[in-house]
Amino acid sequence: MLSGLPVDLIVIVSLLIAVLSLIVAIFSWASAARTKRRITRVLRGGGINIEESLEKTYDAALRAKQTVSTFDQRLILLERKQAQTLSKFGLVRFNPFDDTGADLSFSLALLNDYGDGMVMTSLWGRNEVRLYAKPVTKRESRYALSQEERRAIDLAVTTRLSTDASSDEAHSTADTSSSSLS
Repeated sequence: MLSGLPVDLIVIVSLLIAVLSLIVAIFSWASAARTKRRITRVLRGGGINIEESLEKTYDAALRAKQTVSTFDQRLILLERKQAQTLSKFGLVRFNPFDDTGADLSFSLALLNDYGDGMVMTSLWGRNEVRLYAKPVTKRESRYALSQEERRAIDLAVTTRLSTDASSDEAHSTADTSSSSLS
C-alpha cells in the first residue's frame, strides 16, 4: 500500500507524526505535573493520602459542629438571662410641692423584658428628701402607684437602649407639672 508513495513523503509524514506525538507527550506531562502540584497543595505535602486527608477534614467538621452546638446552647442561656436583667428604664422628673421651684423629684422605673423590676421615687423638699421603692411585677405593683410612677413604668416599657446620643435625650427625662402623688 505504501509501495507506490515516494520514500521522502513517507519519511516526512512519519517525522510529522513523531513531532506531533512528542508535542502531545509534552502537554500531557505538563498537565500531569500541574495536577500533581494541585494534589500536593491540597494535601499540603504532609505525605498524607487522600483517605487520611478526608478523614481529618471530616473529624474537623464534626468538632466544628459540636462547637456550634455548644455556642447555640450558650446563646439561648444568655438570651434567657438577658430577658431577666433590668435593661428597660423610664425616668420622670417632677415638682411635687408648690413651694419649691425646680423639678428635683423623680420616679425611676427599672424593668426587665417581662415588665418585672422596681420603681423608685425620690421626693425632694426644702427640709428633707424621701426615697420610696416599690416592686413591680408585670408592670403592676401591689402598692399604689402615682401618676409619675405609672409614666416611668410606661416609659421603661417603650424605651430601648441605644448608642445614639440623640436617643439619650429622647428618653432621659419627661417633665410634668403635676403635683399629685398617691
